[in-house]
Amino acid sequence: MDIERAFTEYGDPANPPIVMVHGMRLGRAMWEPHVRALARRFHVITLDLPGHGALVDVSFTAEHVGAVLDHAIVRIATSPPLVVGYSLGGFAGMQYAAARPERTSGLVLAGCTLDFDAWKSWPYEASVGFSRLLPQSWLDYALDLSLHMVLPREWADIIARIPFNRDVLTRTNAYTRDHARFSTSLAGYPAPVLFINGEHDLVFRLDERRYRESAPNAAFHLIRGSDHTAPMRKHREFAAAVEGFANGVFAQEVFA
Repeated sequence: MDIERAFTEYGDPANPPIVMVHGMRLGRAMWEPHVRALARRFHVITLDLPGHGALVDVSFTAEHVGAVLDHAIVRIATSPPLVVGYSLGGFAGMQYAAARPERTSGLVLAGCTLDFDAWKSWPYEASVGFSRLLPQSWLDYALDLSLHMVLPREWADIIARIPFNRDVLTRTNAYTRDHARFSTSLAGYPAPVLFINGEHDLVFRLDERRYRESAPNAAFHLIRGSDHTAPMRKHREFAAAVEGFANGVFAQEVFA
Protein backbone atom coordinates (compact mmCIF):
# COMPACT_ATOMS: atom_id res chain seq x y z
CA MET A 1 0.00 0.00 0.00
CA ASP A 2 1.11 3.57 -0.68
CA ILE A 3 -0.03 4.25 2.84
CA GLU A 4 1.44 7.72 3.37
CA ARG A 5 -1.23 9.36 1.22
CA ALA A 6 -4.06 8.14 3.42
CA PHE A 7 -3.58 10.50 6.39
CA THR A 8 -4.05 14.15 7.32
CA GLU A 9 -2.70 15.73 10.50
CA TYR A 10 -4.07 18.76 12.32
CA GLY A 11 -2.88 20.68 15.36
CA ASP A 12 0.36 20.59 17.31
CA PRO A 13 2.04 17.13 17.36
CA ALA A 14 3.09 17.87 20.95
CA ASN A 15 -0.57 17.82 22.04
CA PRO A 16 -2.42 14.63 23.06
CA PRO A 17 -3.32 12.59 19.95
CA ILE A 18 -6.74 11.68 18.58
CA VAL A 19 -7.13 9.27 15.64
CA MET A 20 -10.46 9.52 13.79
CA VAL A 21 -11.79 6.61 11.72
CA HIS A 22 -14.70 7.11 9.31
CA GLY A 23 -17.63 4.88 8.43
CA MET A 24 -18.71 2.98 5.32
CA ARG A 25 -18.81 4.95 2.04
CA LEU A 26 -17.15 7.92 3.74
CA GLY A 27 -13.55 9.09 4.10
CA ARG A 28 -11.33 11.29 6.19
CA ALA A 29 -12.92 14.39 4.66
CA MET A 30 -16.01 13.78 6.82
CA TRP A 31 -14.07 14.88 9.91
CA GLU A 32 -13.09 18.36 8.72
CA PRO A 33 -15.86 20.22 10.65
CA HIS A 34 -15.00 18.26 13.82
CA VAL A 35 -11.29 18.86 13.46
CA ARG A 36 -11.73 22.63 13.44
CA ALA A 37 -12.87 22.37 17.07
CA LEU A 38 -10.59 19.55 18.23
CA ALA A 39 -7.28 20.69 16.73
CA ARG A 40 -7.07 23.64 19.12
CA ARG A 41 -6.13 21.30 21.98
CA PHE A 42 -5.25 18.01 20.31
CA HIS A 43 -3.08 16.52 17.61
CA VAL A 44 -5.75 15.06 15.33
CA ILE A 45 -5.02 12.40 12.73
CA THR A 46 -7.66 11.44 10.17
CA LEU A 47 -7.31 8.51 7.80
CA ASP A 48 -8.89 6.70 4.89
CA LEU A 49 -9.80 3.06 5.40
CA PRO A 50 -8.95 0.55 2.65
CA GLY A 51 -11.39 0.79 -0.25
CA HIS A 52 -12.11 4.46 0.50
CA GLY A 53 -10.61 7.78 -0.55
CA ALA A 54 -6.88 7.63 -1.18
CA LEU A 55 -6.91 3.86 -0.60
CA VAL A 56 -9.78 3.15 -2.97
CA ASP A 57 -7.75 0.49 -4.80
CA VAL A 58 -6.70 -1.32 -1.62
CA SER A 59 -8.79 -4.32 -0.57
CA PHE A 60 -10.71 -4.00 2.68
CA THR A 61 -9.23 -6.81 4.77
CA ALA A 62 -8.51 -7.14 8.48
CA GLU A 63 -4.79 -7.10 7.68
CA HIS A 64 -4.98 -3.90 5.63
CA VAL A 65 -7.19 -2.18 8.20
CA GLY A 66 -4.71 -3.15 10.90
CA ALA A 67 -1.83 -1.78 8.84
CA VAL A 68 -3.55 1.59 8.36
CA LEU A 69 -4.37 1.89 12.06
CA ASP A 70 -0.85 0.79 13.00
CA HIS A 71 0.61 3.53 10.84
CA ALA A 72 -1.58 6.22 12.39
CA ILE A 73 -1.14 5.01 15.97
CA VAL A 74 2.47 3.82 16.02
CA ARG A 75 4.23 5.95 13.41
CA ILE A 76 2.30 9.25 13.38
CA ALA A 77 0.94 9.63 16.92
CA THR A 78 3.65 10.41 19.47
CA SER A 79 1.84 8.53 22.27
CA PRO A 80 -1.16 6.16 22.55
CA PRO A 81 -4.11 8.09 21.08
CA LEU A 82 -7.80 8.28 21.78
CA VAL A 83 -9.37 6.43 18.83
CA VAL A 84 -12.68 7.82 17.57
CA GLY A 85 -14.54 5.43 15.27
CA TYR A 86 -17.87 5.90 13.53
CA SER A 87 -19.94 2.91 12.35
CA LEU A 88 -17.54 0.70 10.34
CA GLY A 89 -14.66 2.73 11.79
CA GLY A 90 -15.98 2.02 15.28
CA PHE A 91 -16.04 -1.73 14.69
CA ALA A 92 -12.50 -1.55 13.28
CA GLY A 93 -11.33 0.51 16.25
CA MET A 94 -12.93 -1.95 18.68
CA GLN A 95 -11.11 -4.91 17.18
CA TYR A 96 -7.79 -3.09 17.03
CA ALA A 97 -7.95 -1.87 20.63
CA ALA A 98 -9.04 -5.25 21.95
CA ALA A 99 -6.02 -6.92 20.32
CA ARG A 100 -3.53 -4.16 21.23
CA PRO A 101 -4.92 -2.33 24.27
CA GLU A 102 -1.55 -0.81 25.18
CA ARG A 103 -1.55 1.19 21.94
CA THR A 104 -4.66 3.24 22.73
CA SER A 105 -5.61 5.61 25.55
CA GLY A 106 -9.35 5.13 25.06
CA LEU A 107 -12.15 4.71 22.56
CA VAL A 108 -15.07 6.80 21.32
CA LEU A 109 -17.43 4.49 19.43
CA ALA A 110 -20.29 6.04 17.49
CA GLY A 111 -23.15 4.22 15.83
CA CYS A 112 -21.80 0.72 16.44
CA THR A 113 -23.64 -0.92 19.35
CA LEU A 114 -24.74 -3.80 17.13
CA ASP A 115 -23.66 -7.43 16.94
CA PHE A 116 -24.06 -9.29 13.65
CA ASP A 117 -25.15 -12.58 15.15
CA ALA A 118 -28.24 -14.67 14.34
CA TRP A 119 -30.78 -12.93 12.10
CA LYS A 120 -29.10 -9.51 12.33
CA SER A 121 -26.58 -10.42 9.65
CA TRP A 122 -29.25 -11.34 7.11
CA PRO A 123 -30.41 -7.86 5.98
CA TYR A 124 -26.84 -6.78 5.26
CA GLU A 125 -26.04 -10.02 3.45
CA ALA A 126 -29.16 -9.57 1.32
CA SER A 127 -28.29 -5.97 0.42
CA VAL A 128 -24.73 -6.99 -0.50
CA GLY A 129 -26.05 -9.79 -2.67
CA PHE A 130 -28.40 -7.38 -4.45
CA SER A 131 -25.58 -4.86 -4.99
CA ARG A 132 -23.57 -7.49 -6.87
CA LEU A 133 -26.34 -7.69 -9.46
CA LEU A 134 -26.21 -3.98 -10.28
CA PRO A 135 -23.95 -2.45 -12.95
CA GLN A 136 -21.41 -0.03 -11.46
CA SER A 137 -23.22 3.04 -12.79
CA TRP A 138 -26.51 1.91 -11.21
CA LEU A 139 -24.84 1.18 -7.88
CA ASP A 140 -23.13 4.60 -7.91
CA TYR A 141 -26.48 6.25 -8.58
CA ALA A 142 -28.19 4.29 -5.79
CA LEU A 143 -25.47 5.13 -3.28
CA ASP A 144 -25.47 8.82 -4.19
CA LEU A 145 -29.27 8.96 -4.07
CA SER A 146 -29.29 7.39 -0.61
CA LEU A 147 -26.73 9.96 0.58
CA HIS A 148 -28.91 12.84 -0.58
CA MET A 149 -31.97 11.25 1.03
CA VAL A 150 -30.45 10.93 4.52
CA LEU A 151 -28.03 13.87 4.72
CA PRO A 152 -28.15 17.63 4.22
CA ARG A 153 -27.03 18.52 0.71
CA GLU A 154 -23.70 20.04 1.75
CA TRP A 155 -22.72 16.79 3.46
CA ALA A 156 -24.01 14.54 0.68
CA ASP A 157 -22.07 16.51 -1.95
CA ILE A 158 -18.83 16.19 0.03
CA ILE A 159 -19.24 12.45 0.50
CA ALA A 160 -20.28 11.80 -3.10
CA ARG A 161 -16.86 13.06 -4.21
CA ILE A 162 -14.99 10.55 -2.03
CA PRO A 163 -13.80 7.54 -4.10
CA PHE A 164 -15.36 4.26 -2.98
CA ASN A 165 -14.70 0.68 -4.07
CA ARG A 166 -17.85 -1.43 -4.27
CA ASP A 167 -15.77 -4.46 -3.26
CA VAL A 168 -15.88 -3.03 0.28
CA LEU A 169 -19.51 -4.15 0.52
CA THR A 170 -18.64 -7.79 -0.04
CA ARG A 171 -15.53 -7.70 2.12
CA THR A 172 -17.24 -6.03 5.07
CA ASN A 173 -19.92 -8.69 4.86
CA ALA A 174 -17.19 -11.29 5.50
CA TYR A 175 -15.63 -9.04 8.16
CA THR A 176 -18.85 -8.87 10.17
CA ARG A 177 -19.32 -12.63 9.90
CA ASP A 178 -15.82 -13.19 11.29
CA HIS A 179 -16.49 -10.84 14.23
CA ALA A 180 -20.21 -11.39 14.77
CA ARG A 181 -20.15 -10.59 18.50
CA PHE A 182 -18.17 -7.36 18.49
CA SER A 183 -19.42 -6.55 21.99
CA THR A 184 -17.35 -9.35 23.51
CA SER A 185 -14.12 -7.69 22.35
CA LEU A 186 -14.57 -4.94 24.94
CA ALA A 187 -14.93 -7.23 27.95
CA GLY A 188 -11.29 -6.94 29.00
CA TYR A 189 -10.44 -3.56 27.52
CA PRO A 190 -8.83 -1.51 30.33
CA ALA A 191 -9.03 2.06 28.99
CA PRO A 192 -12.02 4.46 29.08
CA VAL A 193 -14.78 4.02 26.50
CA LEU A 194 -17.50 6.42 25.36
CA PHE A 195 -20.38 5.25 23.18
CA ILE A 196 -22.24 7.89 21.16
CA ASN A 197 -25.53 7.01 19.47
CA GLY A 198 -28.21 8.91 17.65
CA GLU A 199 -31.53 8.72 19.49
CA HIS A 200 -33.38 7.29 16.47
CA ASP A 201 -30.62 4.97 15.23
CA LEU A 202 -32.89 1.97 15.68
CA VAL A 203 -30.63 -0.54 13.91
CA PHE A 204 -27.28 0.28 15.46
CA ARG A 205 -28.77 0.58 18.95
CA LEU A 206 -30.27 -2.92 18.86
CA ASP A 207 -27.55 -4.35 21.13
CA GLU A 208 -26.88 -1.28 23.24
CA ARG A 209 -27.82 -3.18 26.39
CA ARG A 210 -25.38 -5.97 25.54
CA TYR A 211 -22.58 -3.44 25.08
CA ARG A 212 -23.45 -1.85 28.42
CA GLU A 213 -23.08 -5.26 30.05
CA SER A 214 -19.83 -6.06 28.21
CA ALA A 215 -18.24 -2.72 29.10
CA PRO A 216 -19.88 -1.78 32.43
CA ASN A 217 -17.50 1.14 33.03
CA ALA A 218 -18.21 2.75 29.66
CA ALA A 219 -20.00 6.10 29.33
CA PHE A 220 -22.91 6.64 26.94
CA HIS A 221 -23.93 9.85 25.17
CA LEU A 222 -27.24 10.03 23.29
CA ILE A 223 -27.62 12.66 20.58
CA ARG A 224 -31.28 13.63 20.70
CA GLY A 225 -33.33 14.09 17.56
CA SER A 226 -30.89 12.34 15.25
CA ASP A 227 -30.23 8.94 13.74
CA HIS A 228 -27.23 6.99 12.43
CA THR A 229 -25.96 10.15 10.74
CA ALA A 230 -25.67 11.99 14.08
CA PRO A 231 -21.88 12.60 13.84
CA MET A 232 -22.55 14.63 10.70
CA ARG A 233 -25.98 16.13 11.32
CA LYS A 234 -25.01 17.17 14.86
CA HIS A 235 -21.29 17.59 14.31
CA ARG A 236 -20.89 20.35 16.89
CA GLU A 237 -22.46 18.25 19.64
CA PHE A 238 -20.44 15.24 18.54
CA ALA A 239 -17.15 17.17 18.57
CA ALA A 240 -17.98 18.65 21.98
CA ALA A 241 -18.65 15.18 23.39
CA VAL A 242 -15.35 13.91 21.99
CA GLU A 243 -13.47 16.92 23.36
CA GLY A 244 -14.93 16.57 26.84
CA PHE A 245 -14.18 12.86 26.95
CA ALA A 246 -10.64 13.39 25.61
CA ASN A 247 -9.95 16.00 28.27
CA GLY A 248 -10.82 13.44 30.93
CA VAL A 249 -8.86 10.61 29.30
CA PHE A 250 -5.64 12.55 28.98
CA ALA A 251 -6.03 14.21 32.39
CA GLN A 252 -6.25 10.73 33.92
CA GLU A 253 -2.99 9.80 32.19
CA VAL A 254 -1.22 12.89 33.49
CA PHE A 255 -2.22 12.26 37.11
CA ALA A 256 -2.14 8.46 37.09
